[in-house]
Amino acid sequence: MNHLLVDIHTEGLSIEKVENVFDEIVALLNLKVLKKENYVFDNGGFTLFFLLAESHLSAHYRIEDDYLALDVYSCRNLTSYMRDLEGILSKL
Repeated sequence: MNHLLVDIHTEGLSIEKVENVFDEIVALLNLKVLKKENYVFDNGGFTLFFLLAESHLSAHYRIEDDYLALDVYSCRNLTSYMRDLEGILSKL
């Protein structure tokens, strides 16, 4: 498996918290970050994107619904990291 989509309902999430989780995923999978971009909406919702040499990580948070959509895509096989990824994502 190279693609992981995660939907999370959570309250009061900050972009910094998601960025820290993404940094942990990058370290776990030994990925190379080429660029980090984000956009924060007036209401506090946000989009966060890590461009990787191996593909990307993205997050979209809809504050109106306390809904976070995550996309983890890599040319690396994620299957052997699932337990660790679940632990990291549980911090959200």
